[in-house]
Amino acid sequence: MTEKFSAIVLDITRHNDRHNIVTVFSRSQGRMVFLSPCGSGKNARLRQSRLQPLAVIAGDVRFSPVAELQKLGAFNLQEVWADLYFHPVKRMMVLFLSEFLNRLLKATMPDENLWDYIVTSLRLLDNMTTGISDFHIAFMGSLLPFMGIQPDASQYKEGMMFDMRGGVFTDILPPHNDYLRGDEARFASIISRVNFFNVKALRLNGHTRRTILSRLLAYYSIHFPGTANLKSLPIIQELFQ
Repeated sequence: MTEKFSAIVLDITRHNDRHNIVTVFSRSQGRMVFLSPCGSGKNARLRQSRLQPLAVIAGDVRFSPVAELQKLGAFNLQEVWADLYFHPVKRMMVLFLSEFLNRLLKATMPDENLWDYIVTSLRLLDNMTTGISDFHIAFMGSLLPFMGIQPDASQYKEGMMFDMRGGVFTDILPPHNDYLRGDEARFASIISRVNFFNVKALRLNGHTRRTILSRLLAYYSIHFPGTANLKSLPIIQELFQ
């Protein structure tokens, strides 16, 4: 049986001489893993050039009840990025975000709103000419409600702590070490309300941006284990220091 789908490519890994393993987040099926043929022929090179991290594809999948991995059939680019893979800073942003999303969306069920948010955000990044260094902060902050872990900052007052396990601001010292205090707690209250349009008002410097990213990843990793120790993290931190 063949079924059509739209998907965001999260990861491409070499499986053997004949196939790659392609992990995607599809709009209708959630996370999916495919076998995709690879080779050195013209058609194979064209196919592989389209399977880039965070490419948005529309295609066919051939479902087999006896296959361990389904095969990715014919597909086309649903979104053609003009700048993501050619701008050196945007390309590093793509590598970081694809690794983060691949870790984050491990067992994700279909979520059309989340899928649309990611694609809309990528369109924005593709067209950005300024403010690129804060994009990942705004993206991860705006992603919190989609993942069900957005803190309620409406009750925050100066001096409160942020309990990362509970996702709440509190005056009471939590009975564990996963909490933020002082300026870090204040920034947590701000980041919980950040978006692509107000992030510029933060005027982040390299040190603050690095700290916020570290704490955001720590917060995500508490609720979604495996999202903290990203291979691309040192590169993105050095890039925007």
